[in-house]
Amino acid sequence: MKKTILVMATAISLFACNTPQASSNDSDDAAMVTFKENAKVVESGLKAFAKNDLAEFATYVSDTAKFYGPGFNDTVALSKADWIKRLESFHTILTDIKANIVGSYPGVDTVTYKPDGGVRTYVIWESVSKVNGHKYNNKFYSTFKLNADHKIIEENQFFDATGIVADAMAPKK
Repeated sequence: MKKTILVMATAISLFACNTPQASSNDSDDAAMVTFKENAKVVESGLKAFAKNDLAEFATYVSDTAKFYGPGFNDTVALSKADWIKRLESFHTILTDIKANIVGSYPGVDTVTYKPDGGVRTYVIWESVSKVNGHKYNNKFYSTFKLNADHKIIEENQFFDATGIVADAMAPKK
């Protein structure tokens, strides 16, 4: 009986002296806090683009950012400067651009499937062609990676850019 009590007392004291380790929920919560801050940056950037304030848009983007567009064979990353030039080109053919943000969701680590601070965003863009007056509602999906300073370091876009540009540039019927 003494041995049982001694073993139990030893076990209790060992468990009582151990400091609790951070649970995965704590790291998940921290990743969600980061995601929420990053989602504000992404959404602000999209709205700045929509109102053609590319100087404001640039403040949300790291100087070393990489941009992967949605076009055919668009597999080579563009620099920040080239990315902004591409955005300018949309404003030369479209007007009344509106970003209807359907939702922003956490990016996830491809191994653990846990939030990683990234942002996945769904948007329905509305615009009007300056050339022919056609109106558009274009579905858009994009993934964003951001650094510790909450600056966009990478974007990958998925939408029918080729179709909208071709139709926006078509002559009036």
